[in-house]
Amino acid sequence: MCSFPKMVIILACQFMLLPCLLVSNAPVPLSAKMPDKKEGTKQTQKQSTPKVFSLEEGVADDVVLPLTPVKPRSTDELKKVDSAAWYMTGRMREARNDFIGAYEAYKKAMELNPNSVEIYRVLIRLASGLDKTDEAIKYAQKAVELDPKDYELMRKLGLHMAGQGRFEEAVTFLKKASDSPSIDKKSGVYVIIKHDQANLYERLGKNKEAAECWEVVFNALTKPDQYTFEYNSRSQLEAKKGKLFERMGQSFLETDRLKRAVEAFNKAAESQKGRPGVLKYHLAQVYFRSKQYQKALDALQVYYDEQLQSKGRKAYEFLAEILKALNRSDELIPKLEKLAQKDRFNRTLHYYLAEQYGNQGRFDEAEKTYLDSIGESSDSEGLAGLITLYQKNHKYEKLIATLSKAIQTGDGIQKIQPNLQKMSKDEKFVKSLIAEAQKLKAKSPPGVDVYSGFIIAKLAAVAGQTKAAGEFYQFALDSAEKNPKPQVRGNWAFLILREYSQLLKSENQYGKVADLFQKAVKNPLLAPQRIELLFQLAEARERNGETEAALKVNAEARQTAPKFPLLDFQHAWIYYHNRDWKNAIVQLQNFLKKHPRQKERAYQVKMMLSNVYVQQGDLAKGEAILEEMLAEDPQNPSINNDLGYLYADQGKNLEKAEKMIRIALKSEPNNMAYLDSMGWVLFKLQKYEEALEYLEKASKLPGGEDSTILDHLADCYHKLGKTEKAKELWKSALEKAQKSSPPDAKMIEQIQEKLDQ
Repeated sequence: MCSFPKMVIILACQFMLLPCLLVSNAPVPLSAKMPDKKEGTKQTQKQSTPKVFSLEEGVADDVVLPLTPVKPRSTDELKKVDSAAWYMTGRMREARNDFIGAYEAYKKAMELNPNSVEIYRVLIRLASGLDKTDEAIKYAQKAVELDPKDYELMRKLGLHMAGQGRFEEAVTFLKKASDSPSIDKKSGVYVIIKHDQANLYERLGKNKEAAECWEVVFNALTKPDQYTFEYNSRSQLEAKKGKLFERMGQSFLETDRLKRAVEAFNKAAESQKGRPGVLKYHLAQVYFRSKQYQKALDALQVYYDEQLQSKGRKAYEFLAEILKALNRSDELIPKLEKLAQKDRFNRTLHYYLAEQYGNQGRFDEAEKTYLDSIGESSDSEGLAGLITLYQKNHKYEKLIATLSKAIQTGDGIQKIQPNLQKMSKDEKFVKSLIAEAQKLKAKSPPGVDVYSGFIIAKLAAVAGQTKAAGEFYQFALDSAEKNPKPQVRGNWAFLILREYSQLLKSENQYGKVADLFQKAVKNPLLAPQRIELLFQLAEARERNGETEAALKVNAEARQTAPKFPLLDFQHAWIYYHNRDWKNAIVQLQNFLKKHPRQKERAYQVKMMLSNVYVQQGDLAKGEAILEEMLAEDPQNPSINNDLGYLYADQGKNLEKAEKMIRIALKSEPNNMAYLDSMGWVLFKLQKYEEALEYLEKASKLPGGEDSTILDHLADCYHKLGKTEKAKELWKSALEKAQKSSPPDAKMIEQIQEKLDQ
C-alpha cells in the first residue's frame, strides 16, 4: 500500500475520474441544426429530458458550489495530493504497458513526496526493468535510509551491487540486512544472506569474516529443525550441500577452526557419498595445519591409492609441501614416479612429474614424459609445459614447432600466455628465437608456418623488434592466403591483418596499411568483415593523404550499410582531418540531426565542431558549443581542458581557465594535452617558471614532440631569456608542422615569423 493519506488518494482518484463523469453524464442528442440558431433553442426548450451541460457549464442539473475546506491545505499537503495523482497516473500507464511513461510519472510523484518508501520501491522495480541500474541503486539507497528495517531491500541492493562487481558496497548492505532487528535469525532468509556474505568476504580475501558467516550456514544445514526454512531457501542450499560443506571446511581450515573443519569435511564426505579419498585429502590438510606431517602424508596416500583426480595439480603440490616440512624433498620424484606407474592415464600427474624432471635438469626424461603423456592429443596443458621446457633449455626449433601446435588448440593461446609474456621480456632470448625462425623460414619448405610465424611476429612486436615483427606478420599473412583451409584463409588472415595493421599504424606506414586492406576487401572469405575492412581502408587512405579515395571508399561502405552511424561519423571525420572546414561543418551537423541518440559519438562530433569553428576563426561559436556541453557535464575533463585552453589562448578568463584545466589534470595527471594546456594558461598568467615545468613534462611524454607543444615550450624559454634554446625548439616545431598530414599552414606561418625575428 502507498503511504499517502487515504483522503489524498480518494481526491486524486476523483480528479482522474472527473473527465469520465463529465462525458458520460447523459446521451448527447444529434442535431443537424447549429446550436446558436433560434430554431435550435426552441427545440431544446420543448424537450422534457434533463438538460445536458457542456464542459463549461457543469456536470448536473443543480448548481454545484465549490468545496471550500474549513482549514486550507498547506503547501506540503498540496504537494502530497499532486504526488498521489502522479502515482495513480503511473499505475494507470503501467497497466497499459507504458513502462517509460509510468517511470516518468512515478519520478514526478517522488519529487513531490520524497519521503514515500512505496514510491521508491516502484521506481526501483521499473528502473531495473528499464536497465537504469545506477538510478535503481540510487532509489534503493534512499529507500533504505527511509526504512532501515527493510532487510529484503537491503539484500536486493547488496546482490545488485555484487552483480556490478562492487563487492565492498555489496557486503556492507548484506551485513546491514543480516543485522536488521526485524529479521528472524532462525529464518531461511537470514541463512541465505549469511551464505551470500560469506561468498563476498571470500572474494575480498576477508577469511575471518567469511568463516563467521559460514558458521551460520553450517549450523542451519546440520541442525535444520532449529530453523524455519522456506521451501525455496532450503532447496537452494540442499542442492549444493556437498560442495558447500567442502567450502566451509576449507574456510574453517584457513582460519584455524580445525575441529569445525573436520566436522565440515566429514559432512561433505557423507553428502557426496563418494570414496573416502576426498575426505582423507581434506583431513590431510587439517593434519598439516596442526603440524602432524606424517599423519598428513598417510591420509594423502589414501587419495592417491584411489587414483582420484578431483584436486588436480594441488594434490601433488601438497605432497611437495608435506615432504619439504619433513625435510624429505629428495623423495618427491621417486614417489611421483611410483604414482605415475600405477596411474598411467592421469595426465596432470605425469605433467607434474615432467616439470620436476625439468627443474632437476633432467631434460630428456622431462621431454619424454611430456611427449608420452600428450601423445596424439595436442593437449594444451601438456604443450604449455613442453614450451616451458624448451624455452628454459633454448631449444628454439622444437619451441617453434610446439608453439604452432599449441595455438591451434582451442585454449592454446590462453594456456601459453604466461610463456609468451616471459619470453617477450627476455630481449636476448627473442633475438635468438627470431634468428632461428629466419633460418627455418628460408628453408624449402619453410620450417615456420602461419601459426608460429604469427606468434613470433607478436613476440617481436612486444619486444620492440618492429622490423622483424613486420617481416613475420607479412610471412604469416602470405602463408594464410595460400593455406588450403578456408578458415585459415578467412578468420586467421583477418586476425593477422588486424595485428599487422596496428604495427604499421604505429610506424605511420598508412600507404602499406591501405594496400593490405584493399587486398583484403577482395577476399570473398572476408565478406562478413567487409564493412570493417572498408572502414579501415577509408581511414588509411585519408591518413595517407588520399582524401578523394577515402571519400569514395566511405561512400561504398555507407551504401552497403546505410544505417551504420560510425560510417557517417567517418564521413565527417575525413573532411575534418583534411581541414576542409566547410564540408566538415555540414557533415558534422548532419550527423547530429541523423543520430541524436548516439550520445558518445555526438559528444565527439560536438568537440570536433567546436574546433572547426575555432580553426575558422569563429571563436565565439567554438566557445558556445563547449560552454553548452560544460553546463550539461561540469566535471568532464576534456571539455574543461578544451574550453580552458581556448580561454587561455585568447588571454581571457585566465583564472577560470586555470581552475578548469586543473579539473582535467586531476583526472589524468600524465595526460600530455592537459599538461600542455596547464603550461599554456600559466604562461598567459606570466608564471613562466611554473609553466616551464608542465610544458617540459608534456614534451617528454610519448607523442610530446608535437609542433604545438614544442612551440609553447619555445615561447616559454624565450620569455625566460633562453633565446638559443627557444630557436632550436621553434625549428623542431616548424619541421613537425611541415611534416604533418595535412600541414597546418597557419601554424607554419606563426612559427616562421618567430624564427625570422
